[in-house]
Amino acid sequence: MHPDDRCLQRILWRKTQDQPITTYELNTVTYGTASAPFLATRCLQRLIEDGVINYPEAAKIARDGFYVDDLITGTDDVDNALSLQQGLIDMLRKGGFTSRKWSSNHPALLEHLPPEEV
Repeated sequence: MHPDDRCLQRILWRKTQDQPITTYELNTVTYGTASAPFLATRCLQRLIEDGVINYPEAAKIARDGFYVDDLITGTDDVDNALSLQQGLIDMLRKGGFTSRKWSSNHPALLEHLPPEEV
């Protein structure tokens, strides 16, 4: 959450009526709120728009290949797939997204990833 927008997610809290009210400002989008799916999708769209210059192939694949928060794509060449994979990882990381649940029929696309991302 951008610091300028944190005031829009302000929470007033106290455990009992006798305690003073404490003010909190959220640093992240809270999932479970009505706006969360829109905000996540809009963040992805903005990352794609911003990524066109530095990650043109990744941006093109992301623009057309996402279904909600899953990306499905492929290529005929392992080297292209590795390049595309790295571009997607880098582009999404700029927005705070960590790519997870990677799957491939070629081990080269999975062996260099941290175990928590596979």
